[in-house]
Amino acid sequence: MLSLAALLLTACSGGKKPEVEYALPDTLCGAHVGKKAIEPLFPPGSKLTKTGDGLDKGKYASGCEYAVDNHKTLFVRNFFHEDVQTARQIAESRATMYGDGDKKVTVDASGDAAVYSRGAVAVEACAGYSSEGDVEGPHKSFSVEILTFYPKDLSKTEKALTQLLKKIVPVVAKANGC
Repeated sequence: MLSLAALLLTACSGGKKPEVEYALPDTLCGAHVGKKAIEPLFPPGSKLTKTGDGLDKGKYASGCEYAVDNHKTLFVRNFFHEDVQTARQIAESRATMYGDGDKKVTVDASGDAAVYSRGAVAVEACAGYSSEGDVEGPHKSFSVEILTFYPKDLSKTEKALTQLLKKIVPVVAKANGC
């Protein structure tokens, strides 16, 4: 009984901070970004799993998903657009779908990236055809999107999330001949 009380007291007093027991990846969906860039977006846990394609495969739309201990953690996707999209337009749409009622969008000074309550998006011009045999037709731009489930409050990681997107965009651009 006394040991149970001591255990509860340790747990309630803050005790030891939960740890990341899995190895953080150096890449996100094939784009080398380094562990420090993604560390704030991955929660404590013991097992990391990844499913999906790399962003560097030259596909019209691709991406991957990460889960920690079987809980959705991060979705990373790229999409090509038949028209020129802006980061604000896409972020506003995603905020409506995923923002839990919070439709606030913050656009980077360049205008090429925007953050909303559950993620971020970056856009770049890229005229031409997809490398999938032109199945989807010509495109004029592409977007890279990150949907996060951790941390719950992105206000402290907005800058890091924007910088992460700006590291991924050149990989997608190169893979698609932009």
